Order: sequence, then structure tokens, then C-alpha cells
Amino acid sequence: MRLRILGVLPALLFAATTVCAAGGPSISFDKETHDYGRVLYGDTVTEEFIFTNTGDQPLIIEKLEASCGCTKAVKGSSEVPPNSKSKIIAAFDTAGLRAGKKLKTIFVHSNDPSSPVVKLTLLAEVIREVNVEPPNLVVRLPEFKETVTFPVKISNSSDKPVTVQVLRSHGESSLSTPEGKRISVQPRSAVPFNVVMKLKNEPGRYYWMGRMMMETDHPKEKELEIPYMVKLGQAGQTSGPIPSPAE
Repeated sequence: MRLRILGVLPALLFAATTVCAAGGPSISFDKETHDYGRVLYGDTVTEEFIFTNTGDQPLIIEKLEASCGCTKAVKGSSEVPPNSKSKIIAAFDTAGLRAGKKLKTIFVHSNDPSSPVVKLTLLAEVIREVNVEPPNLVVRLPEFKETVTFPVKISNSSDKPVTVQVLRSHGESSLSTPEGKRISVQPRSAVPFNVVMKLKNEPGRYYWMGRMMMETDHPKEKELEIPYMVKLGQAGQTSGPIPSPAE
């Protein structure tokens, strides 16, 4: 038995030496998630993600992939020697986004054999000072009506007056609300008004959808987009979400 154990020891030592010799690059981030907190619409915020090559061979950053066009990533050195640091600079642009909480990702591809792809997560809550409530206009009708009225409210949380102008409707209806109508909203206040739409009566049609556009004189929030949907079915107005492309 003793001879058998002595015979196994060299094999174990050889295996351990082989694992250590394999080594290679190893990427280690100081953090993989960052929360920007509340960010005003139109602002771009950045954050640095520091990483270290804890391996014994050069680490190569091969490419960066962002989950959407509003997120940009810039790498520092493409090749990082052992025990050296570099960084990924993540920029989050809020222009064109709706208000609310957002989650975006950046995928870092490298030659680290154990972690070839690392996901960096960006969190933020986009704050808009000019808002329309409800954000989606949805109604179910028991039968077809040529004219549909949506009660809405425009709020202004900034410290300056804002003028909102109704522009047009894109989709399967037309606006009866006078296009070009201007609505003045004082600081930290809201103004209610009605959106009136005219539907096209076509055989076999059970729903109408599109979006209404408004223009403002806010320095950053130049345009408001309000999706709408009208369905034939059980009566009752709701303000649930309307399916739309992901931001």
C-alpha cells in the first residue's frame, strides 16, 4: 500500500505543476455594476470600470458590445500586461429615452480563457421635466365610434414656464384636436386638456394605433411622443403600456 501511494504522488505533483504552468491572462473588475441614479433627460453621464490583469500573460481586450445605441464604451489599452490595470469608460446618453428606470449592458470580450465575456451593468432613472399623463392612451370600445376623446394632463416640474404645441398624429387616425394649438404650463404645475381623435371606419378593422406628436420650448425636451391604441371589445378605458421597440 505504501509503495502504491508513493507511486501516485509524482503524478499528482505533475498535474499540479501543469495547472500552474497553464496560467494565462485573467480579467478582474473592481466592480461590474454602476447606478447613475437620477439623470435629467438630455444629459450624458459616464463612469470608469477599472480592471486588473491578475494572470501571468498579457490580457487582450478584443471588443466591446453595448446593448443599445444610447450606451457607448471606450477601452483604455487593448493589451494589458500581467499585474497591470486599465479601464473601460461607459457613457450613457439619455436623449430620446422615455422617463423611468433603465438598465443597459456592455459586454467586454477578452482572451481570458475562464471569463471570455464579462457583462457590465448600467442603471439609471431618467427624469423628464415635461410629462404627459397618462403616457399611453388606450381605450376599449363596445362598438365603433368615429370620434374618441382622451383626457390628458401635461405637467411641468421645472422652474420656468413651458409652452407645448400639438403637432400631428402618426398612425391610423387623425387629430380633431386643433393642430397647432399651444398650451402654456407654468412652473411646477399641470394643465388638463382633451385629445380628440377621428377614426377611419373600415370593414374588418378592430383596432387603431399610432402616436401623437407635440413640440415644446423646453431647452432639452423638444418633443413629446404619446402612443395611442383604440380597440373594439369590452368597454372601459385604461392606460396600460402599448408594445413598442425596446429603448
